[in-house]
Amino acid sequence: MRTFAAALTFSLLLAGSALAQPACPAISGANIALTSATASPELESARLTLGQGTTVTLRPVGEVQFVVAPEKRGDASSYGGMLAVDVHEPGTYQVALSAGAWIDVLKDGTAVASTAHDHGAECPGLRKMVSFPLTPGRHVIQLSGNRDASIRVIVSRK
Repeated sequence: MRTFAAALTFSLLLAGSALAQPACPAISGANIALTSATASPELESARLTLGQGTTVTLRPVGEVQFVVAPEKRGDASSYGGMLAVDVHEPGTYQVALSAGAWIDVLKDGTAVASTAHDHGAECPGLRKMVSFPLTPGRHVIQLSGNRDASIRVIVSRK
């Protein structure tokens, strides 16, 4: 009986740790490239497609006129930018990055609070994954404090 109880406990622990692992985002199509916006009028050309892997060129953070001041802007030598994403169905969406840049998601100029933070250790090429509850409409993703001028971004429904 003890052996059965020990095996059951071990199985539950393994199942629990497997559940704790973040799910890697599903990526559709080939990777595309775009340049982030440095001001609101440029957002249309910096629009992401849900589920599409995108390599984004960022700008020196001092050149970016963020819609709302980022919670963590980064120092003067860091990079940042803004992206737009259109959501059609309410739900939890994950913003996944290849680097540790700070992520702010805005809806109508107001920050959306994140609901989960994961590291992309199990997902090839990803370092950070942050989940947000999003409603239908246009959202602005502000990236700041990145060390490099390029970052890979994937936004997908969780």
